[in-house]
Amino acid sequence: MSKNSRKKGPTLYDLFHRDPLAGGGISKNDTLERNFKNFFRLSWWHIGHILSVNMLFIFGNFPFFFGLLAFSGLLNDTLPSPASSVFPSLFGVVQEGYNPFTAALYGIHGVQGNLSVNTTATNVMYGLFFLIFITWGFVNTGTTFILRNLVKGEPVFTLRDFFYSIKRNLLQSFIMGVIDLGICLLLCYDIIFFYFNMGTYVSALMFYASILLALIYFVMRFYIYIILITFNLSIPKIFKNSFIFSALGMKRNLLALLGIAVVAFIDYYLMILILPLGIILPIIILYGYCAYMGAYAAWPKIKQYMIDPYKGEEEAKKEEETVFHDDVT
Repeated sequence: MSKNSRKKGPTLYDLFHRDPLAGGGISKNDTLERNFKNFFRLSWWHIGHILSVNMLFIFGNFPFFFGLLAFSGLLNDTLPSPASSVFPSLFGVVQEGYNPFTAALYGIHGVQGNLSVNTTATNVMYGLFFLIFITWGFVNTGTTFILRNLVKGEPVFTLRDFFYSIKRNLLQSFIMGVIDLGICLLLCYDIIFFYFNMGTYVSALMFYASILLALIYFVMRFYIYIILITFNLSIPKIFKNSFIFSALGMKRNLLALLGIAVVAFIDYYLMILILPLGIILPIIILYGYCAYMGAYAAWPKIKQYMIDPYKGEEEAKKEEETVFHDDVT
């Protein structure tokens, strides 16, 4: 085969019209080692599935859109309200009569603003938003199963694999989702709270400690759902092993963190320059590509420490059984 006839990557047609019986796999590329050198080549070959994973995550966690609508204030009522906290007292003084001094103060502190008040519709949207505690674990489990199989080099059938994984890990994925989302929200709250209260040394220390904990947990999430769908372990053991792997795979984890930070920065910069494009990217590819980087970093270490040693033991055991059987015969 000549150099000109060698295929460097999938065409646009290939991304959306691969043979469904083949699961979209590219066998000669799926045998490549999962290292930094081959990452961009493999991620390009898997781009169609990465796009699908992103759409499943966004629309699978549909309650997020209810929360977005509630937080936007579009459903709220607006009422006129004084902008200054001094106005109520000043208003009582003015009732006794105007003078040049009170008139000047009234001109300054009597400025009216708009007060946004929650309506019934807003409260309903907030209530629907909390449905995300139900969907979070299921969607993360299903999308992680697809990404793990991509990294492993196995055939992928997107929707079938998504629902199969959820059905197989129904209870544990729900419990994990509630715990996972609760920890994420708590860490975000801590960072925001201590950032706006950094007047003391303790608050500043807690702020940086919260950031460190958030980074550690963010790396642990590379492993949490992969371990959940791969092994039959309790939730405490899943967290324990994920924490251990966050240290064992430090080099790969740091590269994945750097890659995710670069992609997020690019999207943020695009929001400043071209707002529509910056908003569309998270819906199309942002989560899927970042999650793929996390799975790409995590799976080889999980395979190295939790699968390969036991596989070697099983092969040795089979060999012993074969030798024993030959001796007997």
